[in-house]
Amino acid sequence: MKNKKLTTKEKILNTAWKLFLTQGYEETTVNQIIEESKTSRGSFYHHFQGKEDLLFCIAYFFDNDYTIWQENLDLSLNSIDKLLSFNSYVLKNLEESSYKQLYSVLYGLQVMTKGTRHILNPNRKYYKLISELMKEGIDKGEIVSNLSYLELTEMYAVIERGFTYDWCLNQGRYSLVQYGTRIMSVFLDSLRP
Repeated sequence: MKNKKLTTKEKILNTAWKLFLTQGYEETTVNQIIEESKTSRGSFYHHFQGKEDLLFCIAYFFDNDYTIWQENLDLSLNSIDKLLSFNSYVLKNLEESSYKQLYSVLYGLQVMTKGTRHILNPNRKYYKLISELMKEGIDKGEIVSNLSYLELTEMYAVIERGFTYDWCLNQGRYSLVQYGTRIMSVFLDSLRP
């Protein structure tokens, strides 16, 4: 029974994202998503509170790619260089994604929502990876700071969200990878012994 629900949830998500890309987020209705996904209204509202929940799930979609990065990580790198590598990977995925036209809506809705802010969920793979690398760096003496690894994790995420949001505000006029890598390098280099 659980697999059927997961399949239904994935059908709804895939259909919604396809519609968001082809006709825009604002123009897509819940009724269209239900009809196109060949699911029921009850199934839709069992999995999602509304249309915006579907958009918020994009954060978890990207988290799946972070496992691929982790599997291909050069373990000989020090913690700072691993964090720089992760930053570049995240930014490249964001900049090259077919979903990038949805980021402005996503950021705007996350600011306005009274519900869960999925971008900030500390249980996401994104936060867990950064946290592990910050802790590893402190434990190995590769990161020097008076702040805890959790505080450094939050700073890293705030910086990355900040320049990603700015990139959205500027409608992608510059390379997110180049700009973001320069900014993150300044922060991370300040933590080197």
